[in-house]
Amino acid sequence: MLTRTLLLVRHGESEGNAGRMFTGHGPSPLTALGERQAEALGAALAPSAPSVIYSSDLPRALSTAAPLAARTGLAVVADHRLRERDMGAFVGVRFEVLEAEQPEAWRALLARDPEFTPPEGESHRRCAARMSAAVDDILARHATGTVVVVSHGVAIHHALRHLLGANDAGLILATENCGVHRLEWREFGVLRVAALNDTSHLVGLLR
Repeated sequence: MLTRTLLLVRHGESEGNAGRMFTGHGPSPLTALGERQAEALGAALAPSAPSVIYSSDLPRALSTAAPLAARTGLAVVADHRLRERDMGAFVGVRFEVLEAEQPEAWRALLARDPEFTPPEGESHRRCAARMSAAVDDILARHATGTVVVVSHGVAIHHALRHLLGANDAGLILATENCGVHRLEWREFGVLRVAALNDTSHLVGLLR
C-alpha cells in the first residue's frame, strides 16, 4: 500500500538559466518560457491531489509553485532551506566568463568538488547538509499524503542523493526546468523510485 509520495520539482526556466549564468540566491525571475512550463506543471500535478506544497523562497521557485497552488487551493509554504546552492560572488557571472577568467574555479565547479566554496558562497558539502536536513524535516511532518517540494537543480541533486543513499561523488542527478522526481513510500518503509526527471508534461516547452 502507498503511504506517502514526494514530488521533487525544479523551477521553470529563469533568466539566469536562459543567459547561462550563475544565479544561486539571486532573484532571477522566470522567463516567458518558464512561466509556460510552470502552468503545464500545475496542470500535470494537480490531479495528484497534493496535501502540501513547499517551495524555496526565491522568486523563480515561488512563481513555479503558484499555478499548482491556484489549481489546488493550497497555500505555498516558503522555506529558505530549499534555496539553490549559494554561489556568492559568482552570482550574475556568465559561465564562459568564469571559465575564461578563473579556470581553476571553473574546473572545481565542473568536478563538483565538495569543498570548493565560491567567494562569499557555499560549498557542495554545506548545500547537501542543508537540503538533507530540510527534506528530512519536511517528511517527518508528513507521514502520509502527497508532498510537493519546489526547489533548484543543484539543491535537488543533493536531496536525491541523500534520500537514495547515493553518495558517489562522481554521480550527478540532473533535473530539467520543471522536471519532476517522484518517490513513493510503501508499506514497511519501502521506497519506490517511480520517476526521475519526468518531463512528459513539457512537450514543446524545453530548450
